[in-house]
Amino acid sequence: MATVSRPVRTALLVVLLAFSGVAAYWLGTRLAPGPEPAGTALRDPPIVGNAVLVDPSGRETTIREAAGGARVTLVFFGFTRCPDVCPITMARLAKLYRDVGEPDDVQVLMITVDPEHDTPEVIGRYAASFHPTFVGLSGSNAQVAVAARGFYVGFADVGGGQFTHTDVVAVVDREGRLRYVYGNDRVPRLEGDLARLRRAL
Repeated sequence: MATVSRPVRTALLVVLLAFSGVAAYWLGTRLAPGPEPAGTALRDPPIVGNAVLVDPSGRETTIREAAGGARVTLVFFGFTRCPDVCPITMARLAKLYRDVGEPDDVQVLMITVDPEHDTPEVIGRYAASFHPTFVGLSGSNAQVAVAARGFYVGFADVGGGQFTHTDVVAVVDREGRLRYVYGNDRVPRLEGDLARLRRAL
């Protein structure tokens, strides 16, 4: 029976330990949870998908229906005459959506805070101008107010066709629950979070 010399045994042991270390590291990087999403997580997510609004065709719909059912939905409240935050945010969402490959299980909705000017047709055209799959929603003043409250969004008419409003992007899960809120400064980090959000939500 052949015997293995001590130096060979030592070398084999070193190789085995090195291989085990590499394998453990590889498994650790695959199994360990990634960093938390940059958005603010809601501990008790409210159901927002049932809010009733009006789609670009003039038909009443819920947020969940407008999103196409079981999709992760990115929701932004704004208005078409907004000179800065709204077009910048929508352009960021369009770039993000294209950069991640335009996934079928993600929908972007824009809800107007100025329904008297932003009719369903007007907000529909505006949202689609950033990406043809983006959907704009309007409604009565009461419908918009109820939807905004559900998202913890505040807004006010300051005159001259201008509004102040909460400028966040909300992430709604496939069951219509508000799960994360991304402040305007964190929206650029949403692209890096989206793959994980799609798996988790």
